[in-house]
Amino acid sequence: MSPRLLVLLMIGLSSLQAIAAPATASDKRTAPRPATEKRANAKAPTDWLQVETVAIANDDVARVYREQLLAWYRTSGAMDERELAALPDADYFAFRPDLTSFSIDSGESAGQWTFAPPDQGRWPGAAVQVIDRSDESNYRILARVHCDAATPGCRRLRAETAAMAPPEPSTRDDSASYDAWRRLIEKEACTAAPKAMPAPRYPESLARKGSGGRVELRLLVNPCGEVRAVRLSESSGYPQLDQSAIDTAWDWRIQSERQASGAIVRVPVDFVPPQSEAAPVGRVERASR
Repeated sequence: MSPRLLVLLMIGLSSLQAIAAPATASDKRTAPRPATEKRANAKAPTDWLQVETVAIANDDVARVYREQLLAWYRTSGAMDERELAALPDADYFAFRPDLTSFSIDSGESAGQWTFAPPDQGRWPGAAVQVIDRSDESNYRILARVHCDAATPGCRRLRAETAAMAPPEPSTRDDSASYDAWRRLIEKEACTAAPKAMPAPRYPESLARKGSGGRVELRLLVNPCGEVRAVRLSESSGYPQLDQSAIDTAWDWRIQSERQASGAIVRVPVDFVPPQSEAAPVGRVERASR
C-alpha cells in the first residue's frame, strides 16, 4: 500500500483585506495559467485587450499542437527512447483533453496557446494565442484567435476570448503596468461559489523517504476568492513539493462569499511525512501575513 499523505492547509482568512501593495521582490513568480481557462462575467474592456481573428487552415493549428504535444512527451519522462522514436507515427498519438495549453517562447508563434478540443478527428482546428505586450507603463494584451471565421465555433471562441480574465503580465511587480493589472483583478466581475481548496499531491517517493516541509504561497485572489497569481514566498527545500503546491493553488477558491475587493493572502502548506500507513499526523497553525 502506498504511504498515506497528510497535507495541512492553513489559511488565516479572518483578516483578509483589500490589496494595498504589489508582491515584494523577494517573492518568486510562477508561470501564469492560460488566460482562456478562467472567464470574467463582464465583457473585457478594450483599453487593455485587443482581439484579432487570424484566418488559418485547420492543418496549421493541428501542426502547432502536434509539435507542442510531441515536445511535451520528449521532456516529460512519460516514455522511454524506443516509444519516443515511434511516437510521431503511433495511432494513439492524438489530441489529449488534459493537455490543451502550451507556452511558446520565441518565433512568430510565441505566446500562450490554448487549443480548442476538435469537433471531429484527432487534432484541434482552433486555438487562442495570448501575447503579452505590456511594458513598464502600460498593461496590454493581444489575443489572436486562430480559426475559420465563417464557422459558429469560431465566433463563439472569439466572444469567449473577448470576455477572458486579464492574464498576469510579465512586467515587474512594482511597475505601473503590473499595478494596472492588479487593480483589474481587485474589482474583477465574478460569481461567488463554494470554497474549494483540494490538497496538493504528495509525491510518493518523498513520502516514503520521510521528506517533507512547509511551502508558503502568496496568492492574489479576486473578490470571489479565485486565484489569479501565485508566488512562492517560502520553499520547503524540495522543488517537487513546492511545484505540487503551486500547481494545485491555481485551482483554489479560498472563500465562499464575494468580498468588496480582491486581496493578497498567504497560505502555508505543510507536507507532513506519515508516521505510519494507518495514522499520519501533523500540526496545524494559524497563517500569518
